[in-house]
Amino acid sequence: MNACHGVYSKLKVSAWVALVLGSGFLGMSPAVLADAIPKAVTEAVADLIPGLMPDSIAPTPVPGLYLVAFGAQVVYVSADGRYLLAGDLIELESGRNLADDVRSVIRKKIIDGLDESGMVVFSPARVRSTITVFTDISCPYCVRLHQEMNDLAKGGIKVRYLGYPRAGIPSAAYDTLVSVWCANNPQQAMTDAKAGRDIDKKYCETPIREHMVAAEQIGVRGTPSIVLQDGQMLPGYVPADELVKRASAAADSGG
Repeated sequence: MNACHGVYSKLKVSAWVALVLGSGFLGMSPAVLADAIPKAVTEAVADLIPGLMPDSIAPTPVPGLYLVAFGAQVVYVSADGRYLLAGDLIELESGRNLADDVRSVIRKKIIDGLDESGMVVFSPARVRSTITVFTDISCPYCVRLHQEMNDLAKGGIKVRYLGYPRAGIPSAAYDTLVSVWCANNPQQAMTDAKAGRDIDKKYCETPIREHMVAAEQIGVRGTPSIVLQDGQMLPGYVPADELVKRASAAADSGG
């Protein structure tokens, strides 16, 4: 374990994130990591959420502190299993938020696992970057974001909508979203519904429940919640000009 700490203390942040989430930790059970993770940590983690095992457990660059991820929810457990920390882990030298770097990788994995054919997509002729947006018809800021679709398209931003009725299931908001997804032209139905126009009530099988599960996994708390191409999440409305810049930067970073 001391040897592992020695290696991790010398790792750059990006290399650490890659090691945690890109080289075999993600998706492994605590039993698989028995040689790398102290038994006290795996035992403590097993009792955190009864019946639910974490998606990843891994050493952090801080000696004696282990990252535990349930979806995009990240906490830290001490090597003796006695202490749990919730919050962000900041590298002071660079100012980078290590916790959010990890969350971004996990969010991207979850979003990439969703079928785009089950989304309502607005795509420009030339796509520079893609954003995925959890949306609700009745949300004022969702409406405001949709009103700027032309500006987003001019900036080369492809918008993929996921359904997230804030009132839950069943609800009138859910019924309206189902009608949008089931429409002959979902893009026009989305535009009409967000403009306050009546749309035909329709019923069919939709992936909206799956979208809500994904929202829970990545920590969505309201709408719009915007996930950039690299997994960063913007929890709320962002003006089109700023959103184009941030989405483009996320794509340029290799997301």
